Amino acid sequence: MQPSNCPECGSINLHINLQASEIICNDCGLVIEENGIEQNPYVSESTKKNARLPQLATAGSKEIDGKIWKKSWLLSTKEKNMRYGMSRITALAGKLHLPEFVTQEAKVIFKQAMDKDLAIGRDIISFSYSSVYSACIIHNLPKTLLEVIVHSSVRKTRLMRAYKVLRKELSLMIPVVDPIDLIPRFASKLELSQSTVTKANELAMKISEEGLLSGKRPETIVATALYLASRMNEEPRTQRDVANAVGVIEVTIRNSAKKVVF
Repeated sequence: MQPSNCPECGSINLHINLQASEIICNDCGLVIEENGIEQNPYVSESTKKNARLPQLATAGSKEIDGKIWKKSWLLSTKEKNMRYGMSRITALAGKLHLPEFVTQEAKVIFKQAMDKDLAIGRDIISFSYSSVYSACIIHNLPKTLLEVIVHSSVRKTRLMRAYKVLRKELSLMIPVVDPIDLIPRFASKLELSQSTVTKANELAMKISEEGLLSGKRPETIVATALYLASRMNEEPRTQRDVANAVGVIEVTIRNSAKKVVF
């Protein structure tokens, strides 16, 4: 029985690709593999291996762009995970409006992780999303964890756990995110003036140089700088407003603000 809606986003805007035996969600890009639209009968691996006729040896496969594209029932578990993870990367990249080269970098990272069996016993979606997160930082397109997980049900802790595995096992050369690069985006969400943005940049620079919030994530420094700058420039924003915009909790801003004394 073919699905009537997307299991990821619930959309009914589905496209059936008979050539690839797939059902694709046009809204989120999820590839839904469904045996109900298979065009070829099942052929056992032993029969295919010893087949003399070309059409029997490739039964269940389709040549697309010069490559053999296997039907879902011919894929191994690893291949299915690879295909699913790649589709999630494509969907997330589209929602984040990432350039093609960043998307390709994320897919390379994910493939390396799969080749090294890093995802065995772990969550495939977390690894695909953390690959996107890593690629953004590598190419100086910093995204916060909240911006990545807001499009999925993946928890922050799971994403960070997968991200740490990728960094360690693949020896990724990931630069430290500069909080100043994040300030304009969140200042725009808070509708702050340019003078307040400039003040927040100055505060973030001093906080980093003097190590006032040493060990804290860039988002914490950004939230603290924006909160203090808005108060100094008489454009006060509540801790809740800043926390919701940046993706941290109010108590983090409150505790961090107490440590920042110039």
